[in-house]
Formats: sequence, structure tokens, C-alpha cells
Amino acid sequence: MRGSGPYLVVLAVGAGLFYVSLGIASAGDSRLGAGLWPKTILVLAIITCVFEIARRTLFGSRYRSSEPSKDPSLLPQGDAVEPQSPANRFVPWIGIGLTTAYVVAFPLLGYFVATLLYVVAFVYFGNYRRPLRALAVGVTASVAFMLLFMRAVYVSLPIGVEPFAHVSTFLMRIMGIR
Repeated sequence: MRGSGPYLVVLAVGAGLFYVSLGIASAGDSRLGAGLWPKTILVLAIITCVFEIARRTLFGSRYRSSEPSKDPSLLPQGDAVEPQSPANRFVPWIGIGLTTAYVVAFPLLGYFVATLLYVVAFVYFGNYRRPLRALAVGVTASVAFMLLFMRAVYVSLPIGVEPFAHVSTFLMRIMGIR
């Protein structure tokens, strides 16, 4: 069960949120309701956590398909084996903290600003220490998902409180979102 802590936390939170989502009224008449996407995402998160906890419990450290080989003979020429940083074990917990902060900041900062800060911080603290590229990924993801949710799926996203509401309404005007 070593390393399963973050998965247990996400599993517990996901199960609790799924229980709450059961209270979302269905659309009826064979139409997709408002609860479809939250329930789908939560079920996928729960399945992923159960799989990962089971994998870590059954196989332990013998099964490490996601980690690169430490054997220098298997590395391309010029690549060196990087030692495992002690700080890397905190990365999942940092992700959980960032996600919690995102949920709290979401209604205050609005979708665009909160998502931008969340993605940039998540990329940066996920050991990709290139601030300009992290910012580019954050802006791209925030704008792309804003377009997807507000233009294609017609989901109303929070614009935040002043002065963040100005940023959201400006972007909505540029994108042609009413």
C-alpha cells in the first residue's frame, strides 16, 4: 500500500461527491441531464483510484511501468540518470492542495483566472520548472476549455468578483460569448 495515500484521499472525496451527485435531478424523457458529466468523471476517478490502489497493493514496487529505466545502458546517448528527489514524494499532496485551493478560489476569481493559476501552478509544481512554458500551457488550457464549455457545451461558468469579472467579461466578448 506504499504510495497509495493520495489515491485513498481522492477515492474518499470522489465517493463522497458521487453520493452528493445522486441528488442531481435527471432530465427525464431519455435526455442527458445535468448530472451526467459530474457522475461520469467521478466514476472514472473512482475506478482509476481503485485500480491504482489494487496495483500497488498486489504488485508493490515490482511493477513500475510508468517510471523510466534506471539502467544506463537502456538510455539514449547523452542521457543521464537523474536521482530521485526527496521532494518528489510530496508532488501528489501538492496536487491535492492545489485542487482544493482551485475549488475554493473558483467562484471568487472566476473560471478563467482560477483555471489559469491552477494549471500554471500544477504544471510548475509537477516538476516542469519552465515558468514561461507553464504560463503558455495555462493560458492555452484556460482559453480552450472556456471556449469548449461556454461555446460548445453551453455551460455557464462563474465570472468572479471585481476586478476578476472584468477579465472574464472581456474574454467572453472577444470570443463572442453572450
